[in-house]
Amino acid sequence: MKYTLLLPAVLALAACSDNPATGLAKAQDEFAEHEYTAAKVHLAGVLAAEPGNRTALLLQAKTLLSLGDGDGAGTALAHLTGTATPRGEVAELSAEAALLRQAPDVTLRLLVNEKSPETERLRALALIQKQDFAGAQTRFEAGLTAGGNARLFADYARFRLLSGDIAGADDLAARAVKADGNGIDTLLINALLALRHGDLNRALSGYTRASTQYPASIAALLGRAGVLGDLGRQNEMQKVLAQAAAAAPNNLTVVFLRAKAAEAHQDWAGVRAVVQPVESMLGKVDPIRQLYGQALLHLGQPQLAIVQLQSRFEAAPGNRELRKLLAQSQLAGGDAASAAKTLRPLADLPYARADELRLMGAITRKMGDPTAAGYEARAQHPTPEAMGQDLSDADGAMRAGNWAGAVQAYERVLGSTDGSNVMVLNNMAYAQLMLGNYEQSRGFIERAAAIAPENPSVIDTMAWLQFRSRGNVAQAKQLLRRAAALAPKNRTIQAHVAEAERTPG
Repeated sequence: MKYTLLLPAVLALAACSDNPATGLAKAQDEFAEHEYTAAKVHLAGVLAAEPGNRTALLLQAKTLLSLGDGDGAGTALAHLTGTATPRGEVAELSAEAALLRQAPDVTLRLLVNEKSPETERLRALALIQKQDFAGAQTRFEAGLTAGGNARLFADYARFRLLSGDIAGADDLAARAVKADGNGIDTLLINALLALRHGDLNRALSGYTRASTQYPASIAALLGRAGVLGDLGRQNEMQKVLAQAAAAAPNNLTVVFLRAKAAEAHQDWAGVRAVVQPVESMLGKVDPIRQLYGQALLHLGQPQLAIVQLQSRFEAAPGNRELRKLLAQSQLAGGDAASAAKTLRPLADLPYARADELRLMGAITRKMGDPTAAGYEARAQHPTPEAMGQDLSDADGAMRAGNWAGAVQAYERVLGSTDGSNVMVLNNMAYAQLMLGNYEQSRGFIERAAAIAPENPSVIDTMAWLQFRSRGNVAQAKQLLRRAAALAPKNRTIQAHVAEAERTPG
């Protein structure tokens, strides 16, 4: 017998064995310690004995909101208010429960007669759900004028970040820290901003702190798992995802990340095992279907793979990897003609990649098509257009802070050239550095420095690698000052200098 399966029942019996006052006191302590699942169990015991206990009902609503249960919280609040119109704190909690249920109009209606920084935050979030972004900004600004609170600062920072205003998001996140440095919203937005700035170690520290202080936070666990994945620490990522899966087994973001982790190990049976239980919950264009289709193809089930991939492909024909994967599945399923129809629009582009051209060569050769030789020859000699596309993809990934994507794109560039382009080597080194892959970064930057030792970007990357890998800080500072003198208008270098100068050593 798995004794862990008895835990919920044991907790429930313990809750029922307490008198209501003792159970409520325990729940209050657990809520204060962010142990929301335990608090939920004790509150259930209290309310079984005293269904009309208003203090317990209010705490139950707050607990369920903290667990993301908008339906349960709404039910608790309805018991609390009866037929009366909720006011004050109860109106705010009811509005938040409606937001969790994706009912923004209900949220706005509940807040008609309420005015506070918190109600402005909730109005802004409701307007975001309604795609009224200008209206949302107006409500956020009204909340700031009213004095703000940590949750408003954090949500507004996230809104600013989505619009590309990183400096504005940084300022609001700092205000959230001053208002409530230990709040879950504060911790999450600062971890997210660290990630956006490319500081994966600080982001990991932030998400770890959030998931430790708020063990029921799925967002904190997923953030932590995502950063561990970016850092290549797959085993640790899987442990964190196991925690998230235990808490929210049907959360599709959890499923996606667990499937990605299995994919990284080429554990195709593992991908299938993770996805199968939620297959009926997937939308036609859910990205999980692409992972599932890939797994099914590798498991020798191409026809099932096609079923998973086709609807997603119809909605996203510009997804190169998806198009290639569908063509591979069609070829493996014995339908070379359909595979050719799927892949040809991509293979005939001047910037088609070598792997795409090789696949098209295999498809057309299977058909006895004389164009096969042409595709195979093109695969041996990448065109300038293909190189330009890879460089564009890599540069875009660098600007977005997608360091793993940048590494993949630069690997393609280096694989099809003599590997002597200084900026490609430098950027590859920087992306590897930001992923925490210090040894790989060192190898690339040393190659770049051997070619262009006085290039300021190369000097900056070499210095930043020393600084971030806890090397010789004094020497790193000297190198950064040298890079700044060579490129005084380079903002990245100036930011690195400023951060290094604040560090003793």
